[in-house]
Amino acid sequence: MNTLFTVRTSDFVLDKVLNPLKDKDIGKYTPDQLNEWCGIIPDFFSKSVLDNVVEINEVEKPNKSTDLKKDYLQNSVLSKVADKMDQAYGYPAFGNSVMTNKPSDFGIIFGTDGEPDLKPLGKFSFKFLEVLVYEYGLVALRIIGKPNDVKFGRFD
Repeated sequence: MNTLFTVRTSDFVLDKVLNPLKDKDIGKYTPDQLNEWCGIIPDFFSKSVLDNVVEINEVEKPNKSTDLKKDYLQNSVLSKVADKMDQAYGYPAFGNSVMTNKPSDFGIIFGTDGEPDLKPLGKFSFKFLEVLVYEYGLVALRIIGKPNDVKFGRFD
């Protein structure tokens, strides 16, 4: 009998947490189902951080740069990774976002006008960057510890 399984680059490159908020409704799904729900978004993120790994490592180097310079460099890398994810997707998902809500520190997107709150299905991180994947193909790309530095997109 041959056993066939899929190995994804994102499984090796990224730190992955499924159902990071331990939501009981999301917890009803198996890891395989949550991976399926997140789709290939983690693979887009993995490719994008690998394409920018030199810049990411440069920001991570301990040096005497000011916090302002580090913030600038992190935001520059955030934009480059978002652009690379758009290229991998083949459509400007981050470039066409109309989302105005930002995820909370924990990753919850609080609903407005009677809409339900959205909790992340998965959290994928690399160095100082993280991607939160939500239902409906919504994606938040942000700098860890800086929830206001975020880009939204829809990868459907």
